[in-house]
Amino acid sequence: QAIWLKGKLRVGPPCIDFCVPHGSLQSYLLLAMVGTLVAVGGEVVDKVQVKTALVSVYDKTGLKELGEFLAAQKVHVLSTGGTAAKLREYGCTVQDVADYTGSPEILDGRVKTLHPKVHGGLLAARGVEKHEKEMAEHGIMPIDLVIVNLYPFREAVAKGGDFAHCIENIDIGGPCMIRASAKNNASVTICSSPSQYGKMMEQVRENGGSTTWAFRKNMAAAAYALTAAYDSSVSQWMATQVTEPPSTKTVAFEVERPLKYGCNPHQLPAGLCAVNGGRLPFEVLAGVPGYINLLDAVNAWQLVYELAKGTGKPAAASFKHVSPAGAAISVPLSETEIEVYEVKGKPLSEVATAYVRARNADPMCSFGDFV
Repeated sequence: QAIWLKGKLRVGPPCIDFCVPHGSLQSYLLLAMVGTLVAVGGEVVDKVQVKTALVSVYDKTGLKELGEFLAAQKVHVLSTGGTAAKLREYGCTVQDVADYTGSPEILDGRVKTLHPKVHGGLLAARGVEKHEKEMAEHGIMPIDLVIVNLYPFREAVAKGGDFAHCIENIDIGGPCMIRASAKNNASVTICSSPSQYGKMMEQVRENGGSTTWAFRKNMAAAAYALTAAYDSSVSQWMATQVTEPPSTKTVAFEVERPLKYGCNPHQLPAGLCAVNGGRLPFEVLAGVPGYINLLDAVNAWQLVYELAKGTGKPAAASFKHVSPAGAAISVPLSETEIEVYEVKGKPLSEVATAYVRARNADPMCSFGDFV
């Protein structure tokens, strides 16, 4: 709470007086701080041993190797449904979440893990006496590792599912567990994709059964990026299903591959991104292009496409810094041009002829070009 008292801004409890002018920038900043949550505190231990894991995955890719790893590490596993059954096959000691919480899965599986004994184990601040006391009172087990992936919402939309089908593929419990685990990265490791299993297993092996805080923070950042992109997909789809779309628009970019650099070498990191899981219109076969290379590629393709369509002949273009240094169609070379272009005695296809002409329109400008 915050009040003005005798010319001072009093914030509490505990009560602290700040001597700042009423209506000043400093007073507004202090009031803004009062309006946010104070850190709970607790211990931040670099290495946290993985004793208990919560595993609930829709995509079972890599589950056999993961299960065998958890069994070898003697990790106690909490799990649900088909995931629990598979993990038992792979030698894990598995406790069903329903047995742990005392609450069965209900509503056709819509409610499985949304329970205080699950989220308490994910969110409890270790080393905080009040939290540890409440965990003991309510029989809450601390959870060190969470392995979750989400319902395939994008795939349901892409396959043309009706409204009810797409709605059913919106994951609720998964994002809740991912966000809770990522928030409590001081103690909890979150794996939100099968592509992370190898990295996680290597981390645990290298650290004697533990994970480091740096690793947990990296995984938390990836987890929040995943849930943000997931929610963005749901939001965009829902906006197409209503008569009054929301004014807020979200777009998620996924890095498909790193770029050499941005416009200039000092602009790093840079990446080539797809929007909301969309496919890129081309494939990089070799090398690491920069941002300008990509612009040259897109613009050169448009010019070549128009030339070829308009003339009916193979065409080529040489681009440098988003400007054409040369463009040509396939017209046979004269003897003089063969000499000047230094291709005497070399067999040239129609495409090669167009290339030679385009590249030699201005060979100085074409140096280091995109063709």
